[in-house]
Amino acid sequence: MVTAQHAETVPAARLALPATAAVDLHLHTLASDGFWKPADLVDYLADHGFRVGAVCDHDSQASVLAAIRQGERRGVRIVPGIEVTTRWDGRQWHLLVYGIRPDDERPEAQPFLEMVAATDAAFREIARDARQRVEASGRPLPSLEKVLDGQPMYPVHVLRTMIADKHVPRLKEAAELVVELGGNFTIDRPLPEVVERAHQAGGICILAHPGRADLGPALTAEVLDRMLAEAPIDGIETHYRSYTDEDTAFYRGLAEERGLLTSTGSDSHALGTPVDPRPWQAIWAADLLGRLGIEVEPRGSGPVWEPGMDPLAIKPEPSKEQPAT
Repeated sequence: MVTAQHAETVPAARLALPATAAVDLHLHTLASDGFWKPADLVDYLADHGFRVGAVCDHDSQASVLAAIRQGERRGVRIVPGIEVTTRWDGRQWHLLVYGIRPDDERPEAQPFLEMVAATDAAFREIARDARQRVEASGRPLPSLEKVLDGQPMYPVHVLRTMIADKHVPRLKEAAELVVELGGNFTIDRPLPEVVERAHQAGGICILAHPGRADLGPALTAEVLDRMLAEAPIDGIETHYRSYTDEDTAFYRGLAEERGLLTSTGSDSHALGTPVDPRPWQAIWAADLLGRLGIEVEPRGSGPVWEPGMDPLAIKPEPSKEQPAT
């Protein structure tokens, strides 16, 4: 098995950033379940002072090259990425893989890219099946072409059309209805296999949003150690839109104790959906950026990160216990 000590992926031109430069390493477009068009996303980043962004659509790299080209025009470094849906230890995990371009012709990149292509083909078939089941149930989808807007049809488009045509109120109910009708809307790959293929291609594997409770129990030290023994990921997303300072401190501690990379991501799918891109400080993901050919200058003084440095961090809810009198 290929381990985490694989060759780093280095872009042709290196970039140097100040410690506080704005970066966002987890962004989605309409290639998966986002609403950003690649050029519009990059324009937003450029207009708001971001220096680096990463396009990480679910199981797709369809927007990566267009975003890279627009980034070259607007002076924003776009990191090629993808958020792969994986399964390990009886539950689903999302894995951010950085540094592999979809047009990479190197032989060592082909196993990973072939896996992505196979998943893409399977998703298109799942979407076709879901559409057929929904329409056969007496729920027409006249808004589908508008929702597609010229894009290939994936399951999320069928789910969104079900909402647009008022068959269900939200994505959750849309997905539940597809399952009720005998269909499916997701695919996951074994985490160790994805990590091995990504490392073979020179990719960097970061566990996405390990503290999101809606996807399963939050990552613990014990679970992380078992995971590393089977699937040697390179790091974890330690700064995320729904984290408190306490969450970030916990996940940075897990990463630092095990020599793992730290990453920063908003998981923005569109303006306000659920959040705008976030201007994380580059130094909070300095080692990861360095592996991607982006040098981050050290902070002049003080810690790399400490509570209070991120003004957008979620504030914990006040305790409901009454103070003693």
